[in-house]
Amino acid sequence: MDSIKTISSNPLKVSQEATKLATLDFEASGLAQESYPIEVGVCLQEGDATSFLINPLTADSWVHWDPEAESIHQIARADLESQGEDVTTVCQQLNQLLGDYDAVLCDSHWDLFWLGRLYRAAHMRPSFTLFDVSNWLAQHQYDVAAYEAGFVSLGPAKHRAADDAVQIFQALKLSQLGASGNSLA
Repeated sequence: MDSIKTISSNPLKVSQEATKLATLDFEASGLAQESYPIEVGVCLQEGDATSFLINPLTADSWVHWDPEAESIHQIARADLESQGEDVTTVCQQLNQLLGDYDAVLCDSHWDLFWLGRLYRAAHMRPSFTLFDVSNWLAQHQYDVAAYEAGFVSLGPAKHRAADDAVQIFQALKLSQLGASGNSLA
């Protein structure tokens, strides 16, 4: 595990129901149909965040590499090949970490795409359901604009998976402060 950061000692709850939430983010080889995940980060409701580098050599046909994407996330393919974990190991670890969560939230349709690529490469299925955060908030009648404002107020994404998963989680917590009606805390 790359890093563990404590961001809160107060669990995030939806209304009076004890809904267990986590957030997830990917960094990738580019923004194309041929792209693949290179790092995945999660932030758990309990406040811990961690990330895993993914070795592209452990998946069939993961060869696409966009130098512009590398300039953003600062992760070299050579580092992935030497320090990354096998796709199956990453999927097993994600299933273990996230299997008991009611919802795992991401902030991009690309994250949904890369989750599918990762699990297909490992010939596995996730033990959790990944939702786009805005869709999930709207479905549960929360203020999506408050979440988006909270996200923007935290500054630009760092483009490292654990840090970005933490930022999504923090924006969720901020959004509850300005929302009327239902609250996330």
